[in-house]
Amino acid sequence: MQTSVESTKTIAGAALIGLGILFCYDNLHQVATQLSHVFSFAARTVGTMPAIVLAASRVFQAYASDPHRFLQAIFREVVVTFWPLLLIVAGTVLSQDCSAPDRRRIFENNCGRVDLTVRRSTSE
Repeated sequence: MQTSVESTKTIAGAALIGLGILFCYDNLHQVATQLSHVFSFAARTVGTMPAIVLAASRVFQAYASDPHRFLQAIFREVVVTFWPLLLIVAGTVLSQDCSAPDRRRIFENNCGRVDLTVRRSTSE
């Protein structure tokens, strides 16, 4: 049986996981919407393949002109987009701390052999 501290940790972990998934979904939805607008506009005006080549050349130009600043901008965008993963990781750690002994006990209790030819061989 869980103590109140373990229950609180489990509930807090589940809440952090839920918030992390919600924020991550929202951020990824915004990025996907922006990319779809950019590519649909470029594809309508130029065509799909030339639009991709043009976008790649602009990325390469930005990297070639100032690689340090370019990498900082990419890193900042990745951190801003995926910061909710930190909430998910923290929630997972909180939830696993409380359920680890229970998992070991489950594996210890269910290690018996199962004979599929005998009816109800899994019941005790």
